[in-house]
Amino acid sequence: MKFLWTVHKGAVTPEARELVEEARSNHHSVFAEAQLIASATVLAELDQMTTTLSQLYQRIMRLEEGDPAPDGSFNDIRTDFVRLWDQWERMRSVMRTDLAVESSASDEPTTSSLHVPPLPADGPETAQAA
Repeated sequence: MKFLWTVHKGAVTPEARELVEEARSNHHSVFAEAQLIASATVLAELDQMTTTLSQLYQRIMRLEEGDPAPDGSFNDIRTDFVRLWDQWERMRSVMRTDLAVESSASDEPTTSSLHVPPLPADGPETAQAA
């Protein structure tokens, strides 16, 4: 999400790209480890999450390169990041159930913990200037 905002602001640097690639590499490593120990139910959720993240990554990279996908505007991708949080919560619930860990209300994440900055009332142009 942070890289999406960086792209939106036109402020991509080699360091910003390196950070997103490092995060992507770390995700691949952790996912590879999970494939060795996770149940089939958890793996199904992880596969869905990985597919969604990969699609978002591709759309952000196309946006950054100036060749956005038809559904690849900043607002489209940002909206899908918000939806990703719902998917994250489902995945987390499946993982906790698989581990027989009970959830309490205080354990449950909220959409606000995704840290998705709201768009300004007068549109994304103001967000770009901010």
